[in-house]
Amino acid sequence: MRNEKEVAVERQSPEKAFGLLSNGLRVSIVRALGEANEPLSFSALRERVGERDSGKFNYHLGKLTGHFVTKDGDGYSLSLAGAQMYGAIQSGAYTTDASLPPFEFEGPCPMCGSDVLVTEYADEKAKLYCPVCEEWRNEFSFPPATLDQYTRDELPYAFDRWMHATVLKVLQGFCSNCGGRVDGRLEPVHADSQRRVRAVFECGRCGDKLTASAMLPALFHPVAVSFFEDHGIDVLNDPSWRYLDGKTDFTVDIASDDPLTARVSIEFTDGELVAAIGPAGTTESVTIT
Repeated sequence: MRNEKEVAVERQSPEKAFGLLSNGLRVSIVRALGEANEPLSFSALRERVGERDSGKFNYHLGKLTGHFVTKDGDGYSLSLAGAQMYGAIQSGAYTTDASLPPFEFEGPCPMCGSDVLVTEYADEKAKLYCPVCEEWRNEFSFPPATLDQYTRDELPYAFDRWMHATVLKVLQGFCSNCGGRVDGRLEPVHADSQRRVRAVFECGRCGDKLTASAMLPALFHPVAVSFFEDHGIDVLNDPSWRYLDGKTDFTVDIASDDPLTARVSIEFTDGELVAAIGPAGTTESVTIT
């Protein structure tokens, strides 16, 4: 068993950490190191930043070293925190305002089979949804500065791939927002006089949540991946709206109330997948008949 004393975590206040970047020269240092992608000597870094005053540059670099910047025999480079800050700068999260009016793209809707789906972007959130049944709907954060790296026709697929990557990270137990531990649970949902169930994955550190159908954990189980592949569907690479075509029979039912568990059934003409989803939102078993 791991000795808890082996784990050493030192923390400082967010005010102190972000206060280190309150000076424009320090932000320039972080950007220069991020753009370099390799360690830089003191003189090479100062040249990239364009600061003539060596003493001033040394003072501000010293304030960053040990927090956002590391120093070794090869020179200066970004720490993990520095790399994440550089990534945030590049993502446009703090500096870019982007929007995309709703526009239609080719389906099908996984729920009703409609040939038309809609995507849009506003308030740093991407949306993919069916305008007909409104049963298939996804909304998630997407970096604003990434929008203009794709054509309009490419954006629905880019949004979907981003969502896919986020889902896989969360299902592995890591928060897509802060990297903290994520724990899952099933929750009952009362809608249209019917009792339904959904999966909720929540970060214990920042509180970020992913809420989805209780079917979600089952889709990426190895047995399910193989089952879909046998039916011409690649759930690891195909857009999510192509997993089901609106004609495939599927159900997500409450299997037990205490503890709350779910039964997922996906039926093609020549076979049925049945998955048991446990109270923590994990796939406990998958069978094919």
